[in-house]
Amino acid sequence: MMVRGGDRREAILQAALARFARYGFRRTSMEDIAREADISRAAVYLHFKNKEEIFRALARQLHEQALAAAAVAAQAPGPIETRLRRILEAKVASMFDVVHGSPHAAELLDENNRICGDISAESARRYLQLLTSVVAAAVRRQELAPRRAGLSPGGAAEMIVQCAEGIKTMGAAALTPDVYRRRLDQFVRVVVAGLGGGGAQSAGLQTRRSHLSSKEERA
Repeated sequence: MMVRGGDRREAILQAALARFARYGFRRTSMEDIAREADISRAAVYLHFKNKEEIFRALARQLHEQALAAAAVAAQAPGPIETRLRRILEAKVASMFDVVHGSPHAAELLDENNRICGDISAESARRYLQLLTSVVAAAVRRQELAPRRAGLSPGGAAEMIVQCAEGIKTMGAAALTPDVYRRRLDQFVRVVVAGLGGGGAQSAGLQTRRSHLSSKEERA
């Protein structure tokens, strides 16, 4: 059966992701990627001129997937606390899973900064724009009131992103995906508690948390 160009390109990217995660960027060759994809090296070169180009294409694909998931999370129903957590998980936590699931995480991050800095910067810009629109909408619904802390919606969104990224660097060696997501959840709770707008939905969240706290104390 003939493999279409698009399918073969995707197979190359997935093979590269597997090899980079398993052996790191520097120890992976075009021959390794071809073998992993079960195609000839010549076929790999038909789509990519070198492994740096593959790395960039893979980074762009992962960023686009994460941004798409964040956009879906932004439109989902539910309180702002839930939406913020899902948006952060879609972008920040998904990238954490990809990189920190490899024993070569430090090398992959270094190579990403060297090869894909422009891609990461553009993705970060679009992500901040999305999060700013979510915070601004939450302000209009009185779910959040960042101005009480001297922040604009854009400033609040930037702070949220920076803190979520910063959590990754604290104790990074022992940080697992589950622990990271738990810390993200705790962080979002703090943000909503600190920037809460006092609207009906926010009041409902506070009531629910009070009930949960009472149950935990009795337990």
